Amino acid sequence: MFRVTLGCIDKTWNGPGINREIVFKLSTNSEPRNEAICLSKSAVHTCKRCRMYVLGTEELKSAEHILRGSFPESLKVYGCLYNINRGKPYNWEVIADSWPDFRAIICKPTPQSRQDYQDREGDLNMCHIYAKDKESLQKLLGTSGLLEWSQFTLLAGVDSKHLDAVKELAARKNTPTKMGVGMFLMTLEDASHLKDPESDLASRLKPLTTAHAELVNSKWKHGSSKSSYNSIVSFISNYPSLCVTAEDGTPVSWLLLSHYCTLCLLYTSPEHRRKGHARLLVTTMARALLEQGRPVYTIVEEGNDPSYSLFTSLGFSHKPDFCPVWFQLNPR
Repeated sequence: MFRVTLGCIDKTWNGPGINREIVFKLSTNSEPRNEAICLSKSAVHTCKRCRMYVLGTEELKSAEHILRGSFPESLKVYGCLYNINRGKPYNWEVIADSWPDFRAIICKPTPQSRQDYQDREGDLNMCHIYAKDKESLQKLLGTSGLLEWSQFTLLAGVDSKHLDAVKELAARKNTPTKMGVGMFLMTLEDASHLKDPESDLASRLKPLTTAHAELVNSKWKHGSSKSSYNSIVSFISNYPSLCVTAEDGTPVSWLLLSHYCTLCLLYTSPEHRRKGHARLLVTTMARALLEQGRPVYTIVEEGNDPSYSLFTSLGFSHKPDFCPVWFQLNPR
């Protein structure tokens, strides 16, 4: 089944020769607009003109399995697919350069999520990317109809070894670019380093609720907007979260899980720092995720020494020659 988001009215069409249900949306003038996605009989849509492969339900499951063999570079896209394949809500199209032997794959916001600015990912037009080599990445990104090169786009997690190819392509498109800071993608393979902290804080551990979303948003480095608030509500509603509460029940430290499975938004209020709150949150969350067979990883900005030291002490590590970068197309 393909979901084609081209407007605001859901319709179901079973045309001649179509052997599966195809769900699509009509534009407001009721004229279907065929952009990067076309209707197809097969589960994987192939646009011969554009040479893009939009993955269907079964192919998303296969791609998740394939991406497991390319950790840690593929972890962000793997995390997206992990949640999609388990029924979590999403606003992405997942597109590969070929099938089944793909070499580059991207999760990009649907046109509708960009129009509605439903969350921070749609607002920033944030794309999650994995590629085996820079030539394959350049070829996919340069495919007609994949990206709007005149719009603001955030390519999240580009392998630093592939940046030259992206810069070269942007220069050919006359698109201004800006490179963000480098990141450490830190993974945890097992629970051997996770020790129970010696404190009485465990009795004050609770899941966050959506009533806490405003508080979390106000403390987030990238928060304080409506779109970031919507992202936080989605994280809390759909994925595990934890907080340590004060005696009055107010959260003073918290940890969330994002839609691409990363531990995120770790925060402790200044007056409660250096008391083991963050260590307890990460230990508890990571152990539970490992028991459930989920990937356990986080992304730490270069220069964030306290977070890097915390996660390293808990057994997280990063691949020395892999540095994901957030790469911006066009001014914000």
